[in-house]
Order: sequence, then C-alpha cells, then structure tokens
Amino acid sequence: MVTVPSSLDPICEIGTADGICRAVVGPAQASRIRQCYEDWACACVLGEFRKALLIGRSDSDAFTHLAARDAIASMVLAGVPGDFRLAVVALSANLIAVYDAVIVEANRRGLQSRRFLNEQEAVKWLHAG
Repeated sequence: MVTVPSSLDPICEIGTADGICRAVVGPAQASRIRQCYEDWACACVLGEFRKALLIGRSDSDAFTHLAARDAIASMVLAGVPGDFRLAVVALSANLIAVYDAVIVEANRRGLQSRRFLNEQEAVKWLHAG
C-alpha cells in the first residue's frame, strides 16, 4: 500500500493499493473528520482513481461523517471517471445510517456505490466491476 500524505494521521489513514484509493477515518473531532474526507477526495481525483473505499470509525457523533457526502459531491464536480465505484464500510454501528445517506447521495450523482459489512467484501465488489 502506498500512503498518501495527510495532515491528520493517525485518525486519517489514506493509502492506495490495487487501484483503490482507501481511507480509514476517525474517530476524531468534527474538523479533523471533515479534513480527512477532503484529503481523501483530493487523492481520488488527483490520482484519477476508478475505485474508492471509505472505512469509518466513530466513538460518539457519527453525524460528522456526513462530511463524506460533501466530499463526494466535490469529487463529482471535479470530475471522476464514468465507471467510478465507491464502497463504504461502517466499523461502528452508529455510522450505518450515516454511510447509507452517503451512498444515497453518491448514487443520486450517478456513481456506483454500496455499503458493506467488512472490507473484504467491499474490495471484492470494487474489483468485480
């Protein structure tokens, strides 16, 4: 895995492997969560990735992870490939509904996206498309 620099390590682990731009986000303060999603979105767009994976962790305020929805909107505006695929994994139960909202937004914007229970299934789906 190649690590992409982020100003927020260790709560923001961004890296690439097998053509996937992957981020593990949280737990942290809201401003740090938002910055991590922005860093991930920039890495996806600048690296011209066709596959992306978000893995979220949360201790308390899961709603700060809605910043992923804003990051995806920015990615679409910046331009992602037409066959772009996004997989998300909620490692905390309180993130499931939040990441479902992220998936709804991504699909509304024309991206292929799904939420998974674990990273292995997410990666399998990303490579299947």
